[in-house]
Amino acid sequence: MAKVFAPKPLFDAHVAFVRLPSGLAMLREYPDALEFVEQQRQQRPETLEDFIHTQSFLKSYSRKNEATYRSYRNEVERLLLWSWTVANKSIVQLRRGDLEAFFDFVNHPPQHWVSTAVHGRFSLQAGSLRCNPLWRPFTVKVAKSDRADALADGKDPSTSREAHRLSNSAMKICFSALSCYYDYLTDESYAFGNPIPAIRKQSPYLLVGASQKEIRRLSDLQWQYVLETAQRDADNDPDQERSLFMVALLKTLYLRISELSERPNWQPAWQHFWKDNQGNQWLKVLGKGNKVRDISVPDALFPYIQRYRDYRSGLSFNFGAHSPLVIKNRGVGGMTPRQLRRIVQARFDAAHRRMVDEGFGDDAETLRVASSHWLRHTGASQDIATRPLKHMADDLGHASMATTDQVYIQSDMKERAYSGKDREA
Repeated sequence: MAKVFAPKPLFDAHVAFVRLPSGLAMLREYPDALEFVEQQRQQRPETLEDFIHTQSFLKSYSRKNEATYRSYRNEVERLLLWSWTVANKSIVQLRRGDLEAFFDFVNHPPQHWVSTAVHGRFSLQAGSLRCNPLWRPFTVKVAKSDRADALADGKDPSTSREAHRLSNSAMKICFSALSCYYDYLTDESYAFGNPIPAIRKQSPYLLVGASQKEIRRLSDLQWQYVLETAQRDADNDPDQERSLFMVALLKTLYLRISELSERPNWQPAWQHFWKDNQGNQWLKVLGKGNKVRDISVPDALFPYIQRYRDYRSGLSFNFGAHSPLVIKNRGVGGMTPRQLRRIVQARFDAAHRRMVDEGFGDDAETLRVASSHWLRHTGASQDIATRPLKHMADDLGHASMATTDQVYIQSDMKERAYSGKDREA
């Protein structure tokens, strides 16, 4: 008999969380979460202090960055729910053996803690934010190509929840977030110390050295098809001008998808294209760590910029410097990272179909698993041989040239495999 998942989500998305009051009052509009906390509080009074200190940690460490909040929230919330419902202890009562058991748990969680699709935490019902019964702390991922194949065959694209395991990189994030969490609790005199570093040193889940260091990028042929297909579609349908503009911009300026998206503290706008006293063109973006940087804009990108400007000008009489850089087809304002990724994926899918039709099926296969971030790596990998390393690091937003050197200049896996094929046994 399948076990029932009893815990409830505790912390909403960043945009809602930052507006909520502190303390238990935060849950006034979340009756299911409030009831769950109160139930746990009856079993152990420390539950309320656990909740309030965790809330304060998230408010303190995630004030400026939504991605940091989301990562920290996921990890500390899993620990809270496990500590209360599995270990039956307050988080400050957990000892080294308990936490080692927790890391075993998150590395391979039980099926009733895992969902086969991403579900929202809360939904508005009759004026209250009720917990989504489908939500789980873990979600098993299905490769994009496997999902597409299953849907094409009329099958369920989900996979077994029993097979879910956290990757090495996900476990690193878990250790890092919880170490920061216990440091905070110790500084606040709520916990007596941080046992996470000692546990991390002996953990079997953190592998040293990755066997694959290849930069995930499009080949020159794949990029050619992506760009040409996007341009052909835009020539036939003006509404595709946005897609063409996006793929050209992401690849040529080495942008992260988040740097084109609308955020609470930044909206990419046309005024962020600017020209210096020498006539050089730049784009100002907000990158990782809330760092603003200027990226040099090459002449080759101007035709794609102008095409999209002309298209936008034809849509609205009030299009101007303060208009969002990329807009929704319906509604107002900029776009979310998820919406932008869907547009890029549609271009990859169109290029994949065209490559298959024209006899490049093997070359096209990688496009089925490619993500929007591959465009950043594609542009940087193509330009690294002809531009100074310092200039590349600045445009990429790397704090150190060593990062750029490590990522883009070291020999890639394909070259190493080619040079090693003729070795004698």
